[in-house]
Amino acid sequence: MARLRETKLIDGGGDTENVGTPVLRDYPVVDPEKQAIAAETTQLSIDIDTFFNQAQADLDAIMAEGEAEEALAEAERLAAEAAATAAMAEADVLKEEGDKAFAKAFAMDPYTTYSQLPPSLQTVVNQQAGDESQAALMAAMAVLSSVGVEGLLDSIEAIRKQYPKISSEDALLLLKYDKRFNEPYLKRFEGNRLRMQKGLPPLDDAEYLANEQAYEKTFKSYNLNQFANRAYYAKLIGDGQPPQDISTKVGLAYDNILNGPTENLTALTKFFNISDIVAYALSPDTMLPKMKQTILASQLGGEALRQGLGTSLEAATLTGAEAAGVPTNVQRGTIGVTAMMQAGITPAQARVAAANVAGVLPAAEKLSSIYGRGYKQYGQLEAEKEFYLQNAEAKRAGDILTARETAEFSGQYGGLKSQRRATGGLI
Repeated sequence: MARLRETKLIDGGGDTENVGTPVLRDYPVVDPEKQAIAAETTQLSIDIDTFFNQAQADLDAIMAEGEAEEALAEAERLAAEAAATAAMAEADVLKEEGDKAFAKAFAMDPYTTYSQLPPSLQTVVNQQAGDESQAALMAAMAVLSSVGVEGLLDSIEAIRKQYPKISSEDALLLLKYDKRFNEPYLKRFEGNRLRMQKGLPPLDDAEYLANEQAYEKTFKSYNLNQFANRAYYAKLIGDGQPPQDISTKVGLAYDNILNGPTENLTALTKFFNISDIVAYALSPDTMLPKMKQTILASQLGGEALRQGLGTSLEAATLTGAEAAGVPTNVQRGTIGVTAMMQAGITPAQARVAAANVAGVLPAAEKLSSIYGRGYKQYGQLEAEKEFYLQNAEAKRAGDILTARETAEFSGQYGGLKSQRRATGGLI
């Protein structure tokens, strides 16, 4: 750079040696073009610095924003973890409550036994029960609840409270036989309670339940749904009536009467109150022989009804429709089916005898009406005595009327005689 020199005298300040010595100074010569370039360069440097400073500021802002987002994300993650931890804790509580509820429900489940549970649920039952012994007890409770024993949990809790270390076997014994705890069990097996009150030994659970099933099968097969219930089963068990006896009695009542010939049923309703027939058959005081006598009575009476004859349980004078069509001076009567049974008459014999009576009766009653004076009448009562009981006096009354008929008409009217021959009667 070109420089201009300027000469200046120096004031020596009292120094006479240097006073007036010239001082040289250089002054730069300014080049306008270079000065403009230098200014532009300086400005460019400033602009670059400003740009980089702004970029750094922007980067710092971006980084700060990113850090804030990361902090927010971390906060959210931590919150999520805290929520998950709380949820897991709550889930554990809920699971514990659920396990307890399941174990309780299982103990009262009427359809599921312990062995039917998958291993995972057996574990749940074991854990809730406390040990395998208690699990076995709960399994046994499930079996009892499956047959309708109610209120077991309260009894078991009372037993555990009083005997915390009791085994499942001993707890079951208390549940069944200890008066302090066995009310639910006895209520379900009420028949055993009744048996014990009568001095009879109780049935074991399996036999008791088998009896119930047998009773139910019998009653439902005959559509006797009014008897198909636990209360009635308990009565039968308490009375000591085996299922096979009940089946026989009901079968006799239905197969031989209610499902038998109409006349037999009609006779039974005449002799007995039909609404009481089945209950009568099931009564513990009604032994099978007595029930069979009832059936026989209906059968003998039915045979008489099939022949259009009147019938009665005991000896009786017949009235109403059973005496209709009879001449006024001939009174119909019957020896009654009781007398027939006492004579040992079977249904087959009654069938023949009733036919014989019906065969001779029209002519016999007519002759009795004609020859009533001086001759013993021969009606249904005498005919039954002859053909059912083989009564000689009754037979003789018939023979006299036959002889009187023969003498009167010289054998021209042989109605009674011919009918007696046809039915096996003796002349």
